[in-house]
Amino acid sequence: MSSPALLFTGGCGPGKQFNRNMIPSCSYVCAADSGIETAIHLGYTVHEAIGDFDSLSSLDLLAHIPHIKLPEEKDVTDTEALLQHIKSKGFTSYILVGGGEGRFDHLIHLYSLFSIYGPPEQWITAREQMILVRDSKVLKTIPNNPLSIIPAAAQGKSLVSSRHLHWELTKFPISMEQQSISNKSYETTCEISVSGDPVFVLIPFPQ
Repeated sequence: MSSPALLFTGGCGPGKQFNRNMIPSCSYVCAADSGIETAIHLGYTVHEAIGDFDSLSSLDLLAHIPHIKLPEEKDVTDTEALLQHIKSKGFTSYILVGGGEGRFDHLIHLYSLFSIYGPPEQWITAREQMILVRDSKVLKTIPNNPLSIIPAAAQGKSLVSSRHLHWELTKFPISMEQQSISNKSYETTCEISVSGDPVFVLIPFPQ
């Protein structure tokens, strides 16, 4: 499908003060487990939910949401089940909300899923947004606010060039061995160009 799915998962997601205009319009919203609560708090209608729902504050939240109940003992996490579910429905791209901070093993596992199911077009947590760049993209930035460039999947290897960054990049290698950490833009936009595998541009929310 051409329009991405909007996915909410457990882990730390943005609060009520989050600017929803940062997320493009999506016709399908699906949530895994406590991601339901994040979606509701942000004002979204959840079209479907999936998970064992062990981290929901109340199962009453499922009363008016079509859902797939998974057993607590299973071979995949709720987030992986969510990614499998949207793939089965024909979605080829998605935006992910939640999954930040929390247990390190959960975070590493979530990141590993991008190598299997592809990375999200955007990944938004409580503290930052990560924007996928496949070839070239102009991004809105806050002057002097830090940004980092990291691989969008564990095996990713890329050469990245930039415009309007404090420390400009020219075919700079990005991989698990090397990233551009805490760079910054000096304009309200910057341009990132990528050769090779996609990268995430990580932009922390102002504190």
